[in-house]
Amino acid sequence: MNYGRYQVVKELGRGAMGLVYQAHDPEIDRLIAIKALREDRLTSDSFVKRFLKESRAIGRLSHPNIVAVYDVGQDHGTVYIAMEFLEGKPLDSLLAEKQFSISEIVNLGIQAAETLDYANQKGIVHRDVKPSNIILQANGQIKITDFGIAHIEDPSAPVQTQAGEILGTPAYMSPEQVLSQPIDGRSDLFSLGIILYELSAGKRPFSGANLAAIFQSITRENPPPPSQINPSLPQDFSQIVMKCLAKKPEERFQTGQALAASLKSFLANIEAPAGAERVTPKTTKNILFFATIAVILVGLIGGLFYYFSAPKTAPPPTAISSPVAEKVRPSFLIVESTPNEAQIFVDGEFKGKTPVRLEVPAGKHEVRLIFPNHYDWEAQVQLKEESETPLTVRLIPIAEKKP
Repeated sequence: MNYGRYQVVKELGRGAMGLVYQAHDPEIDRLIAIKALREDRLTSDSFVKRFLKESRAIGRLSHPNIVAVYDVGQDHGTVYIAMEFLEGKPLDSLLAEKQFSISEIVNLGIQAAETLDYANQKGIVHRDVKPSNIILQANGQIKITDFGIAHIEDPSAPVQTQAGEILGTPAYMSPEQVLSQPIDGRSDLFSLGIILYELSAGKRPFSGANLAAIFQSITRENPPPPSQINPSLPQDFSQIVMKCLAKKPEERFQTGQALAASLKSFLANIEAPAGAERVTPKTTKNILFFATIAVILVGLIGGLFYYFSAPKTAPPPTAISSPVAEKVRPSFLIVESTPNEAQIFVDGEFKGKTPVRLEVPAGKHEVRLIFPNHYDWEAQVQLKEESETPLTVRLIPIAEKKP
């Protein structure tokens, strides 16, 4: 059987909207995937026209984490999409097979958030973000499928048909989807939050015995934080997930990039090398502020105590020679990075490039590494006298978007 020029090799799966086949494109001799809509989903001519128009628009998306759409057409009384064939597994299958580490979950979330942000900037809201639409490849890269394809609204379709289109994935819908309110990219971030919750807590945040109960849970109930279900989860990550699940869109992350930035910051903290206390610039300022206030208060209290407790008739002290201040013994900071040649700053002062061995006074110092096309790394390091402190840093590359 053929769809257009594409020769069907085998059936890959069936869903609520259609069938997916592996096929061969003889013109360029490559394997592709064909998604053909079920005939009972072709409710009207206007539906078909709108499907073809939106599919062609989606085909113009170019992102490394979006399954490429090559062609759309009509054959065998239905419409079909020719798209990239992937070697990987959908996330829903992997959920049943393995337990993801926190780093794997965060990396997946960063990729998905940036991808949804890219699509949203192009005017496309996915509307059906769920594990089965996320393909995880062997190299750790995800591919998101069905952008704008799974739910193409048709005003002429009967209510029963429209309801049937959401029966497969109600647990991943946002409150505004459930309530038939206008949606934007923040709806997709709510759905992504559900996935992050499920990956980390081992269960979905919203459930019910039937569709009405699930919708009630999504719109009315507040699930416990995932860290309450899985105590091994860091609180910072749990807070990020719960922000995604805010009922009101304005209380969530407003863009996918904002969510990705929070996840990257969290990942940088948990991957900081031993002996380095990760802090943000804001935290550093707060620490310095309160430390300064504490020193001033201690000085004032000590002075007042001495003034009121010291004998008023005490003889003047005998003059003695001032002792020579003991020299602070040096310590060394040995910094290496991947990649090499990263610029290193200690307490805001440029000290050279890695790898480097620096003589630094004992005490706590703020260390920062900078390398082109990588995220800055910043930490506070405690150095002891007459010691050598090794510091090995893996800088995280900024994901480059393909043109």
